[in-house]
Amino acid sequence: MSDQAQPVRPGDVYPPYAAGQQEARRQRDEVLARDRQQQQQQDDRLRVTETDQHDGKRVVTATAAGQVMAQFTVPAVGKATDAVTIGEALQAAASDAPVDLVDAAAVQAAETRATGLGRVVPGGVAAAAQKAAETNMRLDAGEEKVRLRDVVGSATAVLPANKAVTREDARKVAAAAERNARGGGGSDVADAVAAAAEMNQGKLMR
Repeated sequence: MSDQAQPVRPGDVYPPYAAGQQEARRQRDEVLARDRQQQQQQDDRLRVTETDQHDGKRVVTATAAGQVMAQFTVPAVGKATDAVTIGEALQAAASDAPVDLVDAAAVQAAETRATGLGRVVPGGVAAAAQKAAETNMRLDAGEEKVRLRDVVGSATAVLPANKAVTREDARKVAAAAERNARGGGGSDVADAVAAAAEMNQGKLMR
C-alpha cells in the first residue's frame, strides 16, 4: 500500500477531539466569554469625549452602552488642566425643557456644593429654579412654561461662589434629583454635572 496521503473525500469520518484538545477548547471558550463580559461592562460605563470647535466652543458628549446620556457646549478652556466649574455645568444644561421639581432639586444641590453655604442663596439660581418649577406646575398644558435656559443660562454670573466639579458634587446632585423624581424621570442638570465631573477627573488629579 502506498504511503502517499490520500485525498479527502465526502463522507470521510474523522476521530473526535482527544481529551486534551477538548479541554483546551473549553478553556479558550471561557476566556472568550470573559472577554465579551468585560467588554460589555466597559461599554456600560460613562464615557466623556471633548471636541473643540472653530468658534471657540467645546462640545462635551457623555455616552454609556452606546447611548448618548448628555451632550452640551462649554467655552473652550485655555489650558488642558483647566476644569469645568459647577456654574459652567449648569449653563451647559440650559435647554428648552420646562423646569420641573427634579431640575429644581438638582440645581439647588449644585448651588449648595458650589457655595458651600448649605442653604439656598436668596435671589440665586436655585431660588429661581424652584420658583420656575412651582410656576410650571400651575400652568395649563397650552401655556408657555419657564425653560431651563431661563434659570441656568447665566449661572456663572449669578452664583456668589464657584468651584470645579468633582465626582462627589455629581453624586450629591444626582441623589437630589432622584429623591424628587416621580416615575423615574431624569434631569438634564444632573447629567451635565456628571459629565463635567467625569471630564474633570483626570485634570483635577494632575
